[in-house]
Amino acid sequence: MSLVRIGLRIAAVEALKGQTRVLDNVLDSQIAALDIGADGAVRTDEEKPFIAVYTSGAVHEGSNDLRMMLDNGLTEIEFEMGISAAMTETNDNTGESFIVEGMPATDPAYEFHLDMVAREIADTLNDPANEWAEIYRGLVMSYVKIEHARTSSGHIGVKLAGRQIRVTAQLIEDPAKGTVLPPEAPLARLIAKLAVHANPVRQVQGAILASAISGSDEPWDAVRRHLGMTADELAALGLSPLVGDDGEPAPEGTLATLDIEGRAGIEVENG
Repeated sequence: MSLVRIGLRIAAVEALKGQTRVLDNVLDSQIAALDIGADGAVRTDEEKPFIAVYTSGAVHEGSNDLRMMLDNGLTEIEFEMGISAAMTETNDNTGESFIVEGMPATDPAYEFHLDMVAREIADTLNDPANEWAEIYRGLVMSYVKIEHARTSSGHIGVKLAGRQIRVTAQLIEDPAKGTVLPPEAPLARLIAKLAVHANPVRQVQGAILASAISGSDEPWDAVRRHLGMTADELAALGLSPLVGDDGEPAPEGTLATLDIEGRAGIEVENG
C-alpha cells in the first residue's frame, strides 16, 4: 500500500472533522458505511449523519522508469455521505422529525443536507488555514476528474439518502525507503502531527509511517531502490561505485580511467 495514499486519507479525515454539519463523525475507510445489499437496498450501520473517506483504485501506466513501483499514478479518492430517517431528531411538542430545527425531515431536506455537506467538503479541503488540509493538498499534484453520484433507499421502512464524491487525482510519488524527508515535505509534516496527536492510534500510525521510510542507503543503492534498477543497468549509466580488482567498491576519491569506444579514456573520481 502506498504511504502517500495512507497519508492522504488520514489528512482528509482530520481536516474534515468538526468542519461540516456532520461534526466529528468523519470515518476513515469505514467498511459498508453505505452498503447495497443483495436485494438492492441501501443500508448503513451508522447512527448519525456521516462522511466516510476511502482511497480506492489507482493506475500508473505509460512510464519509462523501468521497474519503479513508488509512483502513485492516478488514484481515486472517495467521500461518501449519508443520512437516514433514524438519524433525525424529534420535536417533543409536535412529534415532527427534523434534520435541523426548522427543516422537517423530508426528501428535499435530505438532498439539501447532502448538497451542503458536499460543498463543505470542498471548502474545507481548500481552506488555507486548515493545517491538515494543507498537508492533503501537498500530497495531490492535480485533480483529473471529479464525479458526483447519489443513492437512496426506502426499503424496510427506513429512508436513507447517500451521496458520493469520487475524485481521480494525480498524487506525488512515494519516498523510497531510506529517503531523508525535509521537514517541510507534506509526508514529513503529516508524521510530525501524528506523533503529537491526541488519539494514540494516530500516534502509532505515524510511527509506522516513519519506520517505513527510515533507513540508510548509499547514493547508488538509493537510485536502484527508487527506480528498481539492476546492478548492471546502474553501472551502464555510470552511477554505480567504482570497483577495484578485488571486486570490492573502491574507496571514495579513487581515480580511474573509463575507456569508451571511439573516445579517449576519461578520468573519473569515485564518490
